[in-house]
Amino acid sequence: MRPTLYLKLSCNQMHLQSGRELHLQADPPFSSQRLLVADFAAAEHLLQRGLDELLPKRFLRLSVPPQLLIQPLERLEGGLSQVEERILLELGLGCGARKVRLHMGPELDSAGVLAKLRS
Repeated sequence: MRPTLYLKLSCNQMHLQSGRELHLQADPPFSSQRLLVADFAAAEHLLQRGLDELLPKRFLRLSVPPQLLIQPLERLEGGLSQVEERILLELGLGCGARKVRLHMGPELDSAGVLAKLRS
């Protein structure tokens, strides 16, 4: 069974859900005044730390990569540019997710997350 993850991203914070919930505070910060993810390496390191804590090691050993829905919550004035979308997609793929989707809109429950990942 492929694990499903929901990442809500705000300035220097990540809220990761997969059955359990995990709140991560960035140190060093990854956001700037203009960009939600300005320091890609710092954001990737924080997300990887969260995945290591949230997902059982057997998922990684069995090569069952997770599917990930990323929802940016801040710095959305005028929508996301193609560059910002690419940053978020690469963030998920770089941490080992097989399928990464972006969601702009209201926060979702677990059924909503699954529906977005299926579409």
